[in-house]
Amino acid sequence: MVRRTFSRRSFNKTASVTAAGPFIHSRRARAQETADVIVIGAGLAGLNAAGIMADSGLNVTVLEGSSRIGGRVWSTTKTWETNAGEVPIELGASQISGSYARVLDAVDRLGLTLIDQDREVLPFSFHMNGMHIKAGDWADSPANPLEGEEREIPATAYGSTTLAKLNPLVELDDWLDPRFSDYDVSVHDLMKRNGVSEQGIRFSTVSGLGTEIHSVSALRYFQERTRGTLESQFVGPLDEDGKPIEFWPKNILGGTAMLPRAMVAQLPGRVHTNKHVAAIEIEDDGVDVRTLDGSRYRARFVISSLPFTVLRSLSIWPRPPGPQFQAIQQLNYAETTRAFCRIKEPFWQEDGFEPSINSDGAVRMFWVMDNHSGEGEHRGMFVVTGQAAFRVSARSPEAASAYLVKELERMRPASKGQVEVLRYHSWGNEPLQRGCSPMFAPGQVTAFANEMIIPHGRLHFAGEHTRRLEYGMEAAMESGERAAFEVLDRT
Repeated sequence: MVRRTFSRRSFNKTASVTAAGPFIHSRRARAQETADVIVIGAGLAGLNAAGIMADSGLNVTVLEGSSRIGGRVWSTTKTWETNAGEVPIELGASQISGSYARVLDAVDRLGLTLIDQDREVLPFSFHMNGMHIKAGDWADSPANPLEGEEREIPATAYGSTTLAKLNPLVELDDWLDPRFSDYDVSVHDLMKRNGVSEQGIRFSTVSGLGTEIHSVSALRYFQERTRGTLESQFVGPLDEDGKPIEFWPKNILGGTAMLPRAMVAQLPGRVHTNKHVAAIEIEDDGVDVRTLDGSRYRARFVISSLPFTVLRSLSIWPRPPGPQFQAIQQLNYAETTRAFCRIKEPFWQEDGFEPSINSDGAVRMFWVMDNHSGEGEHRGMFVVTGQAAFRVSARSPEAASAYLVKELERMRPASKGQVEVLRYHSWGNEPLQRGCSPMFAPGQVTAFANEMIIPHGRLHFAGEHTRRLEYGMEAAMESGERAAFEVLDRT
């Protein structure tokens, strides 16, 4: 078994925990299984927490509500062709960045193989106000609502470029610092008070920020932007022309889901799938966990890695304190809907516009991935976020796929009959995720972002939504590590 070493735990302390044996409680006889720790959720956060604690000598049981492991790491059986060969379509966790230290360490320890990601998106044209516009014509187009130098900013970049100028954060955890609570307002309000024109604010909703500019805290965007700035420092050595010698980001050979599978294979404890947790009862000397099928589990501690959108449907007794309860009840996830496509022939060669498209309609973005030959089949992806995604995903997968293709054909008649949807996915419709990323509303960072991760008795919290410094897959691993050390410090 692959083992880790931890500076925070001495061997003697770990040994004393192990020697103490399992706890004894009057309810133990009624429990189907007892453990030192129960981890709820077999995504990267829960599995990283479970692995760290197991390597430190604790007896760990993992309960997963679905029939598969991985959470938002989901490699499908449907594949598409890239320069790296035939690879699975990734519904989530689609890339590993050079700064993902914990993820890269796990990949190395578990003997997995990284491959270059082949997802270079071809240039964008724009469809705004009913007009199809070439990228080079955007600055002078009558569909461009902006003024002055702002007209030169590509439509796909206007929202993020404008918001970046207003970002006061420097350190990765500044977003949690009360000094910046004045920025815990909607993106709309922040732009308005900083003199961004009404046309610019309105245009931001179709240029990357979405209609969520009214409902999401600017601090949430700034946190990811600040972390993204750090990413640029991990390009590795450059060649004589100043280009990176090694290509990033990466994928995992066989699919990103190989990572959680390998993590499970290293766990000495049990991972139970199809165990949808219904109730968590916290007592002075242990925690009872009950699942919908009537099973009961008992442990000294519990780590929940469930998104709060899911955790709020569980019975937790006693109820968490004010700010934490508020977080569980109110912190929502953004919706992302994607349709992964095969493009039979390069239709952009017929209509003369750039291959990818950014629009102000239901199809916010359609990415065309470079096949590096220019001819023949390409890969494409509909990327719909925010309220537009909720409207699209209200349809059945078949109806939503047909709708997206029809909308693309309306904007680009040359695409008719050339786009085939291979796999459609809505994260908002997944009952055990209910969205793809946490979205703090205005005021919520100040109200509960710091308090929401504090252990509630013997119940600890992990998951990408409890991020502190990271984002994406690395944030999930970070949160699992933090929760594991919290428990280890109490044993």
